[in-house]
Amino acid sequence: MSNPKVTGLRSAEFRVPDIKVATRFYEFNWGLEVAAEEGNTVYLRGTGKDHHALALSEGGDKKLLAVNLAADDKAAVDGLYEKAKGFGASVEAPKELHGPAGGYGFIFHDLDGRQYRISSDLAEHEEKPSAKDRPTKISHVVLNSPDREAQSSQFIDLLGFKLTDRTGYMDFIRCSTDHHAIAYTTIDRPTLNHVAFEMPSHDALMFGAGRMKQTGYPTEWGVGRHGPGNNIFAYFVDPNGYVIEYTAEVQQVDDNYKVGMPEDWVRPAELKGDNWGFADGASDRMRAHTA
Repeated sequence: MSNPKVTGLRSAEFRVPDIKVATRFYEFNWGLEVAAEEGNTVYLRGTGKDHHALALSEGGDKKLLAVNLAADDKAAVDGLYEKAKGFGASVEAPKELHGPAGGYGFIFHDLDGRQYRISSDLAEHEEKPSAKDRPTKISHVVLNSPDREAQSSQFIDLLGFKLTDRTGYMDFIRCSTDHHAIAYTTIDRPTLNHVAFEMPSHDALMFGAGRMKQTGYPTEWGVGRHGPGNNIFAYFVDPNGYVIEYTAEVQQVDDNYKVGMPEDWVRPAELKGDNWGFADGASDRMRAHTA
């Protein structure tokens, strides 16, 4: 394949100390549904076709174990592997995957050592009707990095991502028509910032946020509307300290989109990252867990 590329974001994998507590939260508070269980791992899906949006593995304190990306077919997986290997990236050879979703893929490590699995031919579900308060799919992952521009360039050069917007502290990169699948933000250590899950509408996001509030999980930032991506947001912190976001109305872009640079994204400080000017800034608790 002459120009293989990643075509979507599949899921994230979290390590948790207590699988029962974490599963209960993501099922009954957050609104995902258990799709499969295998060994010490539980796989949870949204209402969309993807086999799962989140995997929880019991085994210790908070850690992002992997981010899973999609390729169209085995030829694309092989092509991406060869391209990454040729550029000297840290990779593990493609193979058949033996989890409950099956598939074929390889492991890729970014410049900060984080693990990504790039795969094709995974099992899918029949899509369910959009629920008024449940996520459809994983929307994006935001990662902290001491060198965000180098990280973005690696994904653009090796995996076919495209730069959508660059602010003074964040790079937003895409692999589909969604404004971004991954964003890198400048922080002096390579940690997870947050994971966002897409809600089918503004109304659904509000219902989900209401359920979270009523079950003891207050909004840590939001409800508001971001600048880059133009998406509505509401952020929360789960029982293990993972920062998670409900998002809706993510901007759809194509190759005619003009890439924004830092000077294009200067906003009044009093807006605190919310175009509406409604949401206060992120809570101290959220800031501590995104660092």
